[in-house]
Amino acid sequence: MKLTLQWRWFGGLAALWLALLAVIYASLNLTLPSYLVDRIRADLERDARCARQCFLEQLTSGHPSADIINSVAHALARETGLRISVIGADGTMLGESEKPAGEIQQIENHYERPEVQEAIRDGVGSGRRHSKTIGVDLLYVAVAVRPPNASGDSKPLGFVRVALPLHEITRTTAHVHSVVVTATLIVGLAAIPFLFWMARRVTAPIQQMRAMAGSVAHADFSKRVTARPGGELGELVASLNDMAAQLQARMRELNDEKAGLSAILSSMTEGVLVMDAGGKIRLANEALRQPMDISEEAIGKTALEVFRNVPLQEIVAEAAQTGRISSRELTFLSPVERVFLVNAARLHVRDGVSAGVVVVFHDITRLKQLENLRKEFVANVSHELRTPLSIIKGYVETLLDPHPPDAVTAQQFLQTIQRHSQRLETLIGDLLTVSALESQQARLQLEPVSLRELAATAAEELMRQAREKNMTISVEIPLEFSRPRADTQRLHQVFFNLLDNAVKYVPAGGRIAISAKLKDSEIEVCVADNGPGIAAEHLPRVFERFYRVDKGRSRELGGTGLGLSIVKHIVQAHGGRVWAESEVGKGSEFYFTLPRT
Repeated sequence: MKLTLQWRWFGGLAALWLALLAVIYASLNLTLPSYLVDRIRADLERDARCARQCFLEQLTSGHPSADIINSVAHALARETGLRISVIGADGTMLGESEKPAGEIQQIENHYERPEVQEAIRDGVGSGRRHSKTIGVDLLYVAVAVRPPNASGDSKPLGFVRVALPLHEITRTTAHVHSVVVTATLIVGLAAIPFLFWMARRVTAPIQQMRAMAGSVAHADFSKRVTARPGGELGELVASLNDMAAQLQARMRELNDEKAGLSAILSSMTEGVLVMDAGGKIRLANEALRQPMDISEEAIGKTALEVFRNVPLQEIVAEAAQTGRISSRELTFLSPVERVFLVNAARLHVRDGVSAGVVVVFHDITRLKQLENLRKEFVANVSHELRTPLSIIKGYVETLLDPHPPDAVTAQQFLQTIQRHSQRLETLIGDLLTVSALESQQARLQLEPVSLRELAATAAEELMRQAREKNMTISVEIPLEFSRPRADTQRLHQVFFNLLDNAVKYVPAGGRIAISAKLKDSEIEVCVADNGPGIAAEHLPRVFERFYRVDKGRSRELGGTGLGLSIVKHIVQAHGGRVWAESEVGKGSEFYFTLPRT
């Protein structure tokens, strides 16, 4: 289990406190016994000097009485509690407080004892040893007895020695130890709450700072340190709170800027690609991701890895190296073919250091398609106009020849000129119609219309051509069918063009049927025939201008190639859709829809 900072601080302070007490205890163990011995030695020296006065008369008399000396020693021992010995100048024992008078002579000579030898030299001597006489460790202090007014180096008349058992020192030391231990326990128990409070006071702000640092690391700058310690720690807390507040303000500004930049990039119709200095993709907006089918996995990859387009990588490298804007038209084949005008520019930071490259994609696919359509349209119109004009020009030149043909031939020429003039008129009219519909200049006059009536009118107008080919046209729309809002004239043109197209291509004896049904929010109209059908590869393009499945036969039948294109534009202007379904040899079905309301 991992201890918290507070408990570690508390443990450290407690350990320091215990170490201090241990040092005090060890110091007492080391110094107290020697100190007590020194004090006792000094006291014993004083007591020995006092006791010497009691024995001075006997020792200076020349004939000391052992009985008197021994009795005095016993008396002094009872009064002082000390062991008192009187030793002659030759080391013989004259008196001993621990022995009766009859046993004094049995005590061994003490002349060679360390304390006696020291007293001979210095006047006072001491020693510690085990006493064989009483069987305990004693501290001895001996003083030399000299005649009054004698010099310090005169020969001693004897020695007075006092002794104290060392177990007294042990008792005293043990008593002091018990007092110290008791005081230590009392102080230690009293100090525990203080140490805990001190650890809490020191660690609380540190723990709060740690929690705040963790929050900052996870981008949460709202936390603050509430503790208010003093000193340097208080200054650190204030600095951290101020730093968090400033970071929160900066992050809010950055988020606002990022949100604004994201909104700008999201609202842009141009694709934007941002790459870092290492050539890795950092950002791609939605206008680029959607058409190019780029996922989040593209972030961190190179442009070549994502787009598989070498020219794109080349202009990115060129912009990064030269610092100039690089521009080029690029074609991308995946996921669908698109053409972009790509501009790449280097991003600069301070001191001209490159921060990467920004690439802007302008989708010009539609422009390219319109340009191709325009070129194709001009080519088709030129071709469609050239044929009748060439025929008309040839016949007119023939008629204007100095030797004109006969009247019958001239009449045939004039009829051909008239037919192709009508074709030119029809072609120009259809072109004007398509142009008006594409430019949205033709305004629709919407009103409730009867689909059955419009279909029947268009069928009646084409009935003569149908009878010539022994064809039947049936209108299968019920009388009570829903009446959508539409432009009557334009919708009539839709029915007429679809039926005219069917009459031209369906062989003799064929059948054409017009039907309608309600489907969700739309009305679906179908013009079906049992003609030769259309191959599947032609179906997506049959509504294009001048597109012909069988070009030679279409011109023979007098078609302009704009009928189905006009149908598409009129239906789209009403908010509907057009399409064709067919199978070769089984007829064709042309559909268009109109809103129900």
